[in-house]
Amino acid sequence: MGKKIYAYFLTEAKETGIVDTWEECKNKTSGKKARYKSFKTHKEAKDWLNLGAQYGKKTKKIPPTLKEGIYFDAGTGRGIGVEVRVTFKDGESILKKYFPNLEINKFGNYLTRPDKTNNFGELAGIYLALEIAIKEKIMYIFGDSSLVINYWSKGLIKSSVAPETQRLAKKVKIKREIFEKLGGSIEHISGDFNPADLGFHK
Repeated sequence: MGKKIYAYFLTEAKETGIVDTWEECKNKTSGKKARYKSFKTHKEAKDWLNLGAQYGKKTKKIPPTLKEGIYFDAGTGRGIGVEVRVTFKDGESILKKYFPNLEINKFGNYLTRPDKTNNFGELAGIYLALEIAIKEKIMYIFGDSSLVINYWSKGLIKSSVAPETQRLAKKVKIKREIFEKLGGSIEHISGDFNPADLGFHK
């Protein structure tokens, strides 16, 4: 029997990879929301990831009725680094309109520096969303990062996290407090239905 290789997709971190052993795959996915599968060749594994790392037919979730608001996300699925996307419910990027001095790539997204993590991207996304929401008096912001929505944007961040990320979290906390005093609400939405989604897993 030929040697198997394993492909995995971490659905919350939006991280993909291909490893040579089951032990490596198990270590990467254990305790995390993930999809993984064994293959005979590297090409088969890569093709599966490129097609969204789906297992096959499954019950289709009924999409919610999207509220008017601002949606944000960050992801690495294109393989060029961490991209940050902010949209209204139509899914069209609004970053260039509100941040003309920010470097926006051809996909309408802000590309962070190469050393930044996906979670940093999510934090940057909610910061940009808050700036727009406060300016336009928009009352709802949606994202699919529980970590950023429930902890980092409230200033609850570990001291072991990179200093620049901690500084950004403090800025986001201040913006969030202003937004919420104005009556704004930040809510979680599944990545499956987030119009700003950058997970490339659909």
